[in-house]
Amino acid sequence: MKRISCLLGLFLSLSTFAQSNDSGATDTITSPIFSKKNEIKVDVLNLIGNGRLGISYERFLNKDFSVGITGLAFNKSNKKEDFLKDDTRTMIEYQVIPYVRYAMSKSATNLYYLEAFSNINGGQYKELKTLNNGAADYVVVTKKDYNDIALGAAVGYKLYFKESFVIDLTVGIGKNLFNSDSPSTVSRLGLNLGYRF
Repeated sequence: MKRISCLLGLFLSLSTFAQSNDSGATDTITSPIFSKKNEIKVDVLNLIGNGRLGISYERFLNKDFSVGITGLAFNKSNKKEDFLKDDTRTMIEYQVIPYVRYAMSKSATNLYYLEAFSNINGGQYKELKTLNNGAADYVVVTKKDYNDIALGAAVGYKLYFKESFVIDLTVGIGKNLFNSDSPSTVSRLGLNLGYRF
């Protein structure tokens, strides 16, 4: 019985030693992507669809976590003219979006991630007022500026080519917190093309 116990103890010790050596070997074989800590991207979806110029910078802290910031600026004058005529209540003119991401996939070349973000946004809102001059009613449109901060969450997918070029799709939503004249929710939707270095 003592021999069996000794053999069992020796076997467990050897298997533990072998596993620790194996895990060290796999840790040293990593993708060159992980050594690149910075990424710059341009949001082509918002640029083509909404006339918003969106640029992002992301910094990788380790294999699982990254932090970044996105800036979106509105640049189509015809949209501002349509805003006076259409039935939308608010028009977002800028967004600054700091975020934190957690990689759910461990692959270096394609991965899913979760994101928590805040969204500092501002723009214009309009009110329609009906006035009566004694003879008839008429409607007056008044515009005012607003600023607000939203908190939200998103999910996304990244695909890398040649260990540097990336396609990054993000979908999420946030809720504005402070201004009753701002939109109640803000979307986080982007299709980014970028470069990791």
